[in-house]
Amino acid sequence: MRVNSSERAVRGVKKAFVAMGGALACLALLAGCADKPTYDVDYDQSFPFAEYKTYRWYDDDHNSRESQYRRYNSSDQRVRNTADQELMQRGLRQGARGQADFWVNYHVTKRQTQKISGQEQGMHGGVAAGTYGRSVSVGYSSGQSVKTYEDGTAMFDVIDIKTGRIVWRGVAEGRLKNSMSKAEREQLTITVVHELLKKFPPQ
Repeated sequence: MRVNSSERAVRGVKKAFVAMGGALACLALLAGCADKPTYDVDYDQSFPFAEYKTYRWYDDDHNSRESQYRRYNSSDQRVRNTADQELMQRGLRQGARGQADFWVNYHVTKRQTQKISGQEQGMHGGVAAGTYGRSVSVGYSSGQSVKTYEDGTAMFDVIDIKTGRIVWRGVAEGRLKNSMSKAEREQLTITVVHELLKKFPPQ
């Protein structure tokens, strides 16, 4: 059976939907991680950020499977709306294509990590010498325990349009919780975006 180019394109977008769905959910889970997420900012200290007035979303000017997905995803729209509000509060506004000062882009990833604790299986003992002689302790370990958990990373980039360079980056990292309600995900997504962008532009 032949598959035309339009059908292949649709399938490609569907695959992107599945891949990106997990990543965007990760952004919400990151805010509710078991340990409080850490936030870090890095930027070009010599760059004149005070000259920035307008911005564009990178996806709006660069067509890709990911950008096609983000146009229709409610979680992505929540991220963008929150970021737009944060930037507006700092006197920045969206500009027309070809006339903005910088692009805003973000990435969300997650990875599995294993933590091994305890001793290897078998007999374990020791001898200690003290004032009243020696003491011997013997114990048995059932073996090492392995815990698997997921770490999430959310990254916001500010890209100078004239040079194409990343001039500012905010990163949030933390261990993800297993489950959250929809309301919790929505509120905590707002929290992560706020914490990432509250230090932009640098003073």
